[in-house]
Amino acid sequence: MDTTGTAKATLPLSATITISNGISDRTGVDVEVTPNGGRVHFQNEDDEAYRLRLWKPGYEQASIDMMLPAFGRVSVMINLDQEFKYRVLKVSNFDDEVKIGGGGGGIRN
Repeated sequence: MDTTGTAKATLPLSATITISNGISDRTGVDVEVTPNGGRVHFQNEDDEAYRLRLWKPGYEQASIDMMLPAFGRVSVMINLDQEFKYRVLKVSNFDDEVKIGGGGGGIRN
């Protein structure tokens, strides 16, 4: 019996990844939401802004950085069969070798 469609239908419409002290509460864990307009919210509980870097697996050189404001939130919509990795970085640090938050994780549908 094929349960693939059933499993996808039970995925949540949204999920929240909380950043506290520069660390994601989902570090190393893939967060999965429904492909039907599913959203992943990045919530910053710190009084410091961060850069949120997103990229497709295998294409980190083609990443996009977004500002995650202090005590702010950024939402990312995930479409069918999309997957991205993310990393939390200091705003003032443009040297990719120095990272905070243990790396991040993945978001997908």
